[in-house]
Amino acid sequence: MTSPPVLVVVRTRDPHRQAEALRAALGLTLRGSRVEVAIEVAIEAATEVAAQVGIEGSGEVDAVLATALARRAADTLRSFGHPVSALAGAALAAALARAGRVEVWT
Repeated sequence: MTSPPVLVVVRTRDPHRQAEALRAALGLTLRGSRVEVAIEVAIEAATEVAAQVGIEGSGEVDAVLATALARRAADTLRSFGHPVSALAGAALAAALARAGRVEVWT
């Protein structure tokens, strides 16, 4: 049985802190942790982003990432198989329930 993932919740809109949070998530993977990243957004924003890209639920992360560095880190995490999503409401609650540990960046 695999251990539950470390959930990295990114609540900050500060571009530098957001990029730092995603780089920290990458660092967790270097020590072998499974990681899931949740970019916390308001429910209205998650619905709007989902409608723009034609999907429901997770939203499109690149629409809420503030810098190219944050987008690059998110792309790298996804390429390693770690989910990176824009979450709100029930989707965020479900991610919290799945997590073995939670790290929150504000």
